[in-house]
Amino acid sequence: MTNDPIQKISRKIIRIYQDRILGFSFIFLIPAAILLGLPTSQYTIPSWWHSVSQTYYAADSAVMTGMLCICGIMFITHRSEKLFEKIIFIIAGVSILGVVACPHGEEIFEHVGLFHLHNKVSGRFHVFFASIMFISFGILSFFNFPETAEELRHTKHGRTRNTIYRVNGIIIFIACLFMLLRQFYPVYDWIGIVAEWFIFTPFGIDMLIKANIFKFLKD
Repeated sequence: MTNDPIQKISRKIIRIYQDRILGFSFIFLIPAAILLGLPTSQYTIPSWWHSVSQTYYAADSAVMTGMLCICGIMFITHRSEKLFEKIIFIIAGVSILGVVACPHGEEIFEHVGLFHLHNKVSGRFHVFFASIMFISFGILSFFNFPETAEELRHTKHGRTRNTIYRVNGIIIFIACLFMLLRQFYPVYDWIGIVAEWFIFTPFGIDMLIKANIFKFLKD
């Protein structure tokens, strides 16, 4: 890690804007998926309530896939100060790109995605990458984002931020469990997008807290 104070300030500014962009992106991800998927599904009966992934088969899928690709790249290039956090960010970023490259298998197509895989094979890869992505969000929220005891000594609202991070991390892990159970037990189709909302939105809130968006949580 560089000791140049100018580079440190530059990295911090870049990190803050990365956090803001990612925070807003994940908060608006579910509403965007609904708005894109509801009116524009062109191959099957509109199924926007199934999952964000269903927008891959909507007429305006380029908007969602483009947004996810940008998020994936920003995760990989995130200016984290902590090594373990940086590793988790990279893993999450690669998994996001994997989700885009290997869409959930659609039965009306034999081959799908960037690598033109058979729909069943692509679907398995999609679930694998999505699982890593969701778990990475939970790990970041619960383990990485909370400030250390040493850092808390120099902050006014650090304990409040830590509580929010950990509560959101627990919410994400519970939603991940529902997503896992959904793979083995038939449930209502809309459970998927509801569970995803409880993953993406808490994580987006955490990113915005890290980016100092909320004045009442600033020190």
